[in-house]
Parts: sequence; C-alpha cells; structure tokens
Amino acid sequence: MMATSKKRIEWIDLAKGICIFLVVFRHVSVALDIDYPLQTQFASFRMPLYFILSGLFFKQYEGFAGFLKRKTNKLLIPFLFFLITTSVIPFAVINHESSLKLFFTDMNGPVYNFAIWFLLCLFEINILFYLIQLTAARLVPEHQTAAVLVLCLLLGCCGLALGVAQVKNLFYLCTMLTALPFFTFGWWLRRHTSFLNQPFNPKTDVPLLAVCALIVATCSYRVVYAFNEIPREGVPFIYLCGIAGTLMVLTVSKLIKRLPLVSFWGRYSIIILCTHQVVVFVTETILMRYLSGIPLFVAVLVSTLLICHLSILFMKKYMPHVTAQKDVIKV
Repeated sequence: MMATSKKRIEWIDLAKGICIFLVVFRHVSVALDIDYPLQTQFASFRMPLYFILSGLFFKQYEGFAGFLKRKTNKLLIPFLFFLITTSVIPFAVINHESSLKLFFTDMNGPVYNFAIWFLLCLFEINILFYLIQLTAARLVPEHQTAAVLVLCLLLGCCGLALGVAQVKNLFYLCTMLTALPFFTFGWWLRRHTSFLNQPFNPKTDVPLLAVCALIVATCSYRVVYAFNEIPREGVPFIYLCGIAGTLMVLTVSKLIKRLPLVSFWGRYSIIILCTHQVVVFVTETILMRYLSGIPLFVAVLVSTLLICHLSILFMKKYMPHVTAQKDVIKV
C-alpha cells in the first residue's frame, strides 16, 4: 500500500490509517473472543478498503520486468521476511518441524503472524491485473477500460463461486480472484473519475455518505477474505457493500483531511500490518494475567498500537529494505 506519486494525497494516508486501525481492532477482538457492535458491517468493507486503496496507486511502470521488481520490493520481500522471522522460525522452534512446509501446504494453518497473507495476495493481484491490462490493450485498445472492468468482474464472480463452494484457498488464489474487482475499482476510481482530485463538497459528498452508510447498514454480510469464506445469501451484496463502505471511509477522510497519529499509521501501514499480530499475541499473554473482559481488550488494543507505533520509528530507520521503504532489487 505504498503511494507512488511524488506528492502524497494527505487524506489518503488518513484513509489508510483508518483501514489499518480496523484491521488491528478486528484481530484484537478475535484474539480475545470479544464481539462488538457493527462487526458484520465492518467485515463487509474492511479488507475491500485495503484492496481498493492498493488499486488506487497501480502503475505499469517501465514494462513487466520493472513492474515485477517493484512489486517484489514492496510486497514479496516484506512478506518473505516476516514469514520467516515471525512465523517459520517460532513455529519450527516450538513444534520441531518445518513451518514453511506447513504454511505452503495449508495456507490457513497455524502460522503465528497470519496477517501477512494480504501481502502475498496483493502481489498476486498486481501481477494478474497487469496481465489483464496488457491483454486488453493489445486485443481491444479502443475499449480497453471496459474490457478490463468486465473481465475483472467475471474473475471476481469466479472467486465468489469458489468461496461459496468452499474450495481450498491455496496460496490465496481464490481470494485473489474475489478481491480483484475491488482492486480494479480503485484503479478505475483514480484514473477515470475526479473523486480523488476534488475537495469535499457537502452538496454531493454528504448524500453519497448517507447512501453508502445506508447500504452498509442494511446489506452487509460477514465475509472472511483471508479464507475466502463467502456466504451464499450475501453474494449479490458483497461488491456493493465493499465499495460503499470504502467510499464512506474515503469521503470522511476527505472531509477530515488529517489526524496526525492515524495519518502517520496510514503512511507506514505495511509495518503495522506485518508486526501487529505478533504484538497482540505477546500483550494478550502478559495482560490477561491481570485483566479480563473489556478492560483487557482496551489494554491490548492500546498497547498494540503503541508498540506498533514505536516499531515504525525503528523499522523505517534500521530495517527499510524489508518494510518497503527502500528497494532490495535495483529498479
């Protein structure tokens, strides 16, 4: 989720910050087995928001080789580094067997830092979308955008069908298909509309916000994108709710523009993504000796965010090559 434009869009960083906060909030609640209001609504757009934000900054760069190098630097290298250091090594030490083999034979198996699944899935989506764009440009150049949109939606429907059929989500390839239309929407939103370039306009954005909130409130179904768990009855509403919830967050972010702490988290959201689940595990283990219920939840959430904030300060200075701040492979 690294912005590639020279000038950052400030309120996009806020939207990213809101997104990563929702992810941390969710994982803390899962770790402590705590339900909360609107969890179905949040689940309907939390990961779509992440994919759409990623699609906003898709670029083809200088050809496929250069594109592959860039995405390897930004996504695959952080994934592999945190897979090995926070999943493979701890699991191998504790269980005396190959965590790496287990991870790639059962992607939904017991891996401690499970949150990094998103990086691998996003890497796959970028490659697939690049090839789709290239194919459309060569076959139907006069209708390239329409061809891309239709093909990505069809592939997304295939992903939904695989999710309903409970097909094993090996290497997150099923999730890749399901999430592809969200990524495509982000690409389309930036390149074919003025939404990102226009300031907040009460006359248009307030009604948009109200409609999107109504859709999310009334049409949401719980979707677990990491496992591609798709409720059959929710299929007609999944893309609608994901896009509506994302537009809702983007519109609110455009209105607020900046919240210093949250915007900072958004700018370095990849570091929080890669570290927070390990932090949740450690803080939960320590704090549950002294607290329980809601106080425990609040303590774990605040502690996790604080430690992740400190990890940003440390990693962007001392570990920039494995956190997408600097390139490992020269481009």
